[in-house]
Amino acid sequence: MPICPQCLSRFPDGDEVCPHDGAALAPDAAYAYVDRDLAPGDVVGEYRIEGKLGEGGFGAVYAAVHPVIGKRAAVKVLSRTFSANPGMVSRFIAEARAVNQIRHRNIIDIFSFGQLPDGRQYYVMELLDGVTFDKHLAAHGRLSFASALPILRGIARALDAAHAKGILHRDLKPENVFLVVDEDGHASPKLLDFGLVKLVGSPSAQHKTKTGTPMGTPYYMSPEQCRGDEVDARTDVYAFGVVAFQVLTGKMPFDGEGALKILLEHMEKAPPAASSVTPEVPVAFDAPLARALAKEPADRPATVGQALELLVRAAEGAGLEAAPSSPVVVGPNVDAATREAAASARTVAAVGSGQTFLGSESDVMVAPPRGRMRLLVGFVAVLGLAAAGALAFGSRTAASREPSLGASATSSAAATGSAVVASASSPVSAPSPPPPEKVTLRIEGAPAGATVSSGGKLLGTAPGPFEVTRGERLELVVAARGYKSRPIEVSPAGDLAVTVALEKRPNKPPTPGRTISKDLEDF
Repeated sequence: MPICPQCLSRFPDGDEVCPHDGAALAPDAAYAYVDRDLAPGDVVGEYRIEGKLGEGGFGAVYAAVHPVIGKRAAVKVLSRTFSANPGMVSRFIAEARAVNQIRHRNIIDIFSFGQLPDGRQYYVMELLDGVTFDKHLAAHGRLSFASALPILRGIARALDAAHAKGILHRDLKPENVFLVVDEDGHASPKLLDFGLVKLVGSPSAQHKTKTGTPMGTPYYMSPEQCRGDEVDARTDVYAFGVVAFQVLTGKMPFDGEGALKILLEHMEKAPPAASSVTPEVPVAFDAPLARALAKEPADRPATVGQALELLVRAAEGAGLEAAPSSPVVVGPNVDAATREAAASARTVAAVGSGQTFLGSESDVMVAPPRGRMRLLVGFVAVLGLAAAGALAFGSRTAASREPSLGASATSSAAATGSAVVASASSPVSAPSPPPPEKVTLRIEGAPAGATVSSGGKLLGTAPGPFEVTRGERLELVVAARGYKSRPIEVSPAGDLAVTVALEKRPNKPPTPGRTISKDLEDF
């Protein structure tokens, strides 16, 4: 079928001129490898194209919007060359399927898939605003453990969630990690590119690789992956160890000249001690990194989370400050009380890490270092004891002035938890209060992945359940990407389920300079 060189439209055999622009048609073979760019206004599935974000060897990525509900998205289009390759199409489909099986907040969301009229495959995914991890490292150099921990923790959780679904990533690297700052000011990693995904133990998996065929990026490949052997979750543990080594030292454990030399070093050469590569790195990190980079899979931690936990323990043993898993944050949608508390903690946090994590001053992660937090808690406890002593002294003074209490006073004292005094000569001791009773709280009706926090502390993701104290007054904030945060107040007398509906945020205009990841550019 002949093709128009201007609009790349196809026409029946025998036609010689394009009726749209008058250009002479050329044989199909002459344009077999030419892809027409999608133009603003083109419709792909349910989305309208707004513009091109990036292009690479395998295809292109476009910004798009749903014309009815206004949802913004990115459309990833596989080139005609690879769309005609069954193996590449299988890999493309496997990535979309894997992401939707896992459905984790630290993994990019893919929510539509299809084929263009010209035969090219595409899928629609969330449009990210931020920067890839490799660009962040290029801008900031090696990171302190306190700065690296939130990112490494998000990566570990994403990989462990994938492994729980029987899915291996097999291409973990900083280029495939995107850092976003959510509406609460948290810097959160998003794991990209499951194109080399392996569905473990799934006889129905359509995307498979032959044993003996190494696949991955040489710098981050496990020894068994370099050999083309069968792999399991510990191949991702190894890649995580390489990323952690790179982040903490600023250098790669194996950095030979040429891919073959690097592969051989992964298979045969022991990794260097991190402290010998970068003297500023504590010796305590040498052992956990070496274990993650063990040649034999059985010698590595069983999960990525366990590999991270070993690093956390090493940091604590070395007396390093480590950011807590739920840091106090400052962002555009945090309530005033949290913002004030975070602002007062900023100076203390800066002493611990010396890092401005991402974005502007209003988006910096702030959290008091663990050691100072203990001192702060102790100081507050001392103040609490002093206040309790003063209250007890006041109660005794009042009792000495008033020999007996009337019924109303007795009821008031009982209501406030004070000791009830029947008479000056026959005091009645109040029984010891029972320990606080725990109940469960569920937040229902919120969008998928919505976070629930109380007093700046993250409780988890909706719907929960969350364990709280019976009768305790809680001021909660429910937040989700693309929605306005909503404060709610509860005092659960028993197990409680609360339905919360969040209002969508108005769409922001596109910012092309901040929405392209290296993964998408290189796709």
